[in-house]
Amino acid sequence: MALEHYPLIDDYGDPAAEARACRTDCALFDFSFLECVRVTGAGAGGVVATFTGRPADALAEGRIHYALRVGSHGQALADLTVWRTGVQSFEVMSGRRNDITDLCAYAASDLDVRDLAGERAVFAIQGPGSLEALRRLGDVGPIERVPYFGFCRHAIAGIPCTIGRLGYTGEAGFEVIAARRDAHDLWQALSAQARPAGFIAADMLRIEAGFVLFQNEFCLPVSPAEAGLGRLCRSTARAAPQLALITFRAEAHAVRWPWTPPHALKLPVSPDEIAVTSACDSIMAGSILGLGYVRADAAVETRLHDPAGTFVNIERTAMPFYDTAKQRPRAPWR
Repeated sequence: MALEHYPLIDDYGDPAAEARACRTDCALFDFSFLECVRVTGAGAGGVVATFTGRPADALAEGRIHYALRVGSHGQALADLTVWRTGVQSFEVMSGRRNDITDLCAYAASDLDVRDLAGERAVFAIQGPGSLEALRRLGDVGPIERVPYFGFCRHAIAGIPCTIGRLGYTGEAGFEVIAARRDAHDLWQALSAQARPAGFIAADMLRIEAGFVLFQNEFCLPVSPAEAGLGRLCRSTARAAPQLALITFRAEAHAVRWPWTPPHALKLPVSPDEIAVTSACDSIMAGSILGLGYVRADAAVETRLHDPAGTFVNIERTAMPFYDTAKQRPRAPWR
């Protein structure tokens, strides 16, 4: 996530209650910081595929895929979503402004490339009650039929929107995109049906779900495979991963939320070290829950320690910690 153009709100008064609302009913997040570019033209699919490392022409209209931006040395830089909006049209969304500027510069002159960031608002309504919340604002027939990682265009509370079935919480839900001029009215309508939630809750939920945040998990020079995302990246490199991203429980004193990794974070050099990249006060774990890198040869039962000294009594646990089968976001609506 990035803060270049749009400020994030840490919380709306009670981060734990906001996260709990998402797990039990639904919560509303403002993700309007997301950057977006539209690429249109005969070669758009090839440009997007080269830029993200995933084939784009096989992506059907109305569908979305998750992709990575990888550096020249094979290190993971950012995660992206690619939305196929037409036969020769794609939209690429990222939390990093430089991904958008790079794509605009990279695209050939015969393509129409348009930076959309200043034109749109992006809200996420997440949780098992999300569809019912939208139903209270009007017809949801087209929305109800949208598959996981698909999208449709439909009005919510009379406001034209693009609604994608995906999210960042490990719950079923939607991202709702509208014109920036409609942002206030749409937020008012949605927040009357779903509890507003800030970044601390979003951070907690994505850590519980085992999702990376590029500013955290990619702050070290790690490969997509080491970040658990090797399936998303075409690469000729066959080097065995030296690191593994894991989930852990821990204790700590005087930690402020949201927590960010120190600038001097270093790769683990021994099997008992962990480079902690994310941490939260998890409502599901009832303790601190975090993500971090260990050496790939570290045994599961190895007692880990944080060289920075922030976290103690570190216990490796399942990843993801919440919904280990990863079925909740794609499960049929009740």
